[in-house]
Amino acid sequence: MTHSPPPDYAGKIVAGRYRVERLVGQGGMGSVWAARHLTLKRLVAIKFIHPQLATSREALRRFDIEAKAAARLKTRHAVAVHDHGVTIDGEPYIVMEYLEGESLEQRLARVGRLSFAEMVNVISQAAKALEAAHEQGIVHRDLKPDNIFLAGDPDAPAAGYCVKLVDFGIAKILEGEAGALARTETGVVVGTPFYMSPEAFTGSSPVTPASDIWSLGACAFAAVSGRVPFPGEAIGEVVLRVCSEPLPVPSRLVPELPKSFDAWFRKACARDVGERFPSAAAAAQALVELDSWHLGERERSAYELRPSDRAAADELPATGSSRRGLVLGSALAGASLMLAVLGYYVLERTRAADATAAAVAASARAVIEAENERKLREAEAHFWSQQDAAGPKSERARRPAPVPSAR
Repeated sequence: MTHSPPPDYAGKIVAGRYRVERLVGQGGMGSVWAARHLTLKRLVAIKFIHPQLATSREALRRFDIEAKAAARLKTRHAVAVHDHGVTIDGEPYIVMEYLEGESLEQRLARVGRLSFAEMVNVISQAAKALEAAHEQGIVHRDLKPDNIFLAGDPDAPAAGYCVKLVDFGIAKILEGEAGALARTETGVVVGTPFYMSPEAFTGSSPVTPASDIWSLGACAFAAVSGRVPFPGEAIGEVVLRVCSEPLPVPSRLVPELPKSFDAWFRKACARDVGERFPSAAAAAQALVELDSWHLGERERSAYELRPSDRAAADELPATGSSRRGLVLGSALAGASLMLAVLGYYVLERTRAADATAAAVAASARAVIEAENERKLREAEAHFWSQQDAAGPKSERARRPAPVPSAR
C-alpha cells in the first residue's frame, strides 16, 4: 500500500521538549519520526496522524485509543508510551520509546521463514504482551507480523532482540471506550484480513482476547511456513476461506516441523472460540513445552470424561473397555453355543455308529448260525448215506438220532 508523503517535521519542537530529527516510517494512520529530548538527550519516537485524517472523528478516536491502551501496559514486551497530546498547530501526536530493529514482517521478507526454535521465542514473547493487555481489559485486534517488532537488545539472550508489540490503533478496551468493531468511513473492516479471526469478520461472537489468540496462531504459522494460513487476492476470498475452509496443516508444508505443532495451531485457531487456548499465557506455555503439552492433550482426549457427561455415563450401553468386555462376552457365548452344537452332533453320530455296529453284529450272528446249520445237515446226510452202504439194520437202528439245533 502506498502513502502520500507526510509533511516534513524535521526540526519541529513538540510539546516544548522534543526536537524532531528524521522520518522513521509511515503507515495508514500516520508517520513515525525520531526525535530527541531537549534536556535529557534521550532518543524517542513521535507518531503524527496523517493531516488528511486530522478531521476524521474515527481516526482521532483510534489515535487516542492507541495512546491510552499502550500507556496502560506495564511490560517490556509492549512499546512504552511516554506522552501524547496535540501540537500548537492542531496535530495529534504520541511520544513512544524509540526502537531499533525490524518487524517480524520485515524479517520474514528478508529470510523467508524462521526456524521452529526462533518462532517459539518470538511468539512466546508476543504472548506476554498480549497477556498483559488482556489483563488490562484490552484486545489488540490487529496482531500481525508487521506489529511484532524485534527490537535490538544486547542484553537479550541468544537472539539479541526483545519482542515488542506495537500499534494498538484499533484496540478494543473492554470497558467500552473503544466501542464496537471499528470500521473506516468507507465501511471496510479495520484490521489485516490474513490474521483476523472468523468472529472479527462475521460478528458471530464478540471480539475478545480469544480473537487475539487466533491471530497469534496465524502469526506463528506464517513465521515457520513463510505464508499466511489463508491466502487470497480479495478480502471476500480471504473471509470465505477463514470462515469455511479446513485449517492448513503446517507439517505438510514444512515436513521438518513437529507433528505436535499441528495440534497446537489447530487449537490456537479453532473456529469454535471455546476450543481455543484459554489465555495467551496458556498458548505460550503450550508452545514452549510442546511435546509434554501434546502428550497431555492426547491423554485427555482418550480418557477424560467431561463432568457434564458423567451423569449420563451409567445410562450409556457400553463405551471403551466396557464395550470391549461386551464384545468379548458375546464372542465367548457364541463359542460356547458352537461347542454345544458340536457336542450334540458328536453324540448323535456316536449313537448312530453304535446302532450300525449292533445291526452288523446281529447280521453276522445270523449268517454264522445259518452256516452251522447247513454244515450239520450235510454231516447228517453223509452219515445216513454211509449207513445205507453198510447193510440193512433194524428199524430202530435206522431211526435218525435227533440233531440239536444250532439255534
